[in-house]
Amino acid sequence: MTVTLEKVPNEHVEQYYTLLKDPTLSINTGTIPYPVTREWAQERLDLRRMEEDAGTRVDRGLYEGETLVGIAGWFFNERDEMEIGYAIHKDHRGKGLATKAAGMVIDLLRDGGFDGPIYAQYFKDNVASGRVLEKLGFTAVRETEGISAARGGSAPAWVMRLDLKSEGDHA
Repeated sequence: MTVTLEKVPNEHVEQYYTLLKDPTLSINTGTIPYPVTREWAQERLDLRRMEEDAGTRVDRGLYEGETLVGIAGWFFNERDEMEIGYAIHKDHRGKGLATKAAGMVIDLLRDGGFDGPIYAQYFKDNVASGRVLEKLGFTAVRETEGISAARGGSAPAWVMRLDLKSEGDHA
C-alpha cells in the first residue's frame, strides 16, 4: 500500500478527530490533550494551517492509501531549534510507519533547503519512538522533562539530534 504525507483537508476532519482521540497517541505527544473533542480537532487543524502560512510549522497527515493513520511535521521548539514530531494511531503501529513518517519529514526539510541540525524529543517510557529516531541516525544530546497535555504535566524525556548530510534518503 502506498504511504503519503499530505495536508489534511477539511473533509477528513472526522479521520483526524479519530486519530487524535487515541489515548495511547496523545500521551506521547506534547500538545494533544486527552480526551479531545471533534471541535478541538477542527480548531487544531485550522491553527496548523495558519502556522504553516506563517512559516513556523508544517503538519501533515500520514495516509496509507485513503486512510489517515498518523501525523508528522516540523516546528521550531522553545530553543528555536528545528524539531520534528510524529504520531501513529495504535491500530497502525508495528509496520514501520513512524520511521517512514519521520523520514519523510526529514526529506521535506532537506528538499526545502534546510541543512541545520534537526531535533526530536521522546518520553523515556516510549522506547519505540527512541528506536525510530536511532534508525534514522539521531543521537541523544540531553535529558529533559517533556511536557504532555495528556499526562497533565511533565515526564522524563530524551532530546535527540540529527545532523543532516547532503546525501542519503530517510524515507
